Amino acid sequence: MATPWDRAARGYVEEWVPRFTPYHLDLIQEAKVEPGQRVLVACCGPGTEVLAAARAVGETGRVRATDKSAEMVKICGELADAAGLENVYCEEADAKDASGGLFDLVVCAFGLWQLDDRVGALTAWGRSLSSSGKVAVMTWGPTEEDDPFERASLCLQHLEPDFVPPAPRILSQRDSMAQMFEEAQLTMVRHTVFRHTLAFKRAEDFFNALRETYPWNEIWDQLGDARMSRVAARFYGLVGGPDAPLSWDPAATLAIAGLPGSEIEVASRRSSVHVPISKGSTPNLK
Repeated sequence: MATPWDRAARGYVEEWVPRFTPYHLDLIQEAKVEPGQRVLVACCGPGTEVLAAARAVGETGRVRATDKSAEMVKICGELADAAGLENVYCEEADAKDASGGLFDLVVCAFGLWQLDDRVGALTAWGRSLSSSGKVAVMTWGPTEEDDPFERASLCLQHLEPDFVPPAPRILSQRDSMAQMFEEAQLTMVRHTVFRHTLAFKRAEDFFNALRETYPWNEIWDQLGDARMSRVAARFYGLVGGPDAPLSWDPAATLAIAGLPGSEIEVASRRSSVHVPISKGSTPNLK
């Protein structure tokens, strides 16, 4: 069955993937992917983090990439083939499908917000881990009012209150993330915020690029160009006009968790982490 991302996939790759790539690379670097490991990438989209993980695990490793969007899976496979990566296996599958384990790492970049049962997905990923495996997720946030996405959503809400898009994030505060993992019988050992600069030469370029994302593509189709032009005009009024350059540094939160009582490897500043068993205890960082 087609998903809302299928039609937006190609435009998303062109407009947004190059801008989001630094965050995906942060995710793989912080998770400390090693040669020979087995990795599951859930909600893989076009697969920026898939390619990075595949290069890190090398010829002796394996990366399984899954997404509900057939078009995203197709693009991911095409990019892996073009890069000559024979250790990538792309499949159309639900996020909870963690078959093919045991995995040394399960990653999900900017996909949790689309899942109705996030704890269920995290639980499934945790059950698929090896004894020293880990789960690493990245989500947009904390929210900032001057973020262009926030401003565009606010303009839409004012003019078209029946068409407010869901925010592409989950509660990203440390306590909220830790509780989410705990409910999935995992223990969070790292919580980090990353920022990279996103830039558009013109505000109009940014607003038009929104059409290449879900759910903006569906909202645009329902409202039509004339009504969306009113939303755009209000947005331009907030940012200095359609020709004004846009540049901002959105926050993205990375959280890494492991099985209670396990020993897992993370990035260089803390090479080894003993995951505590008892609730509320502090990881033994080495």
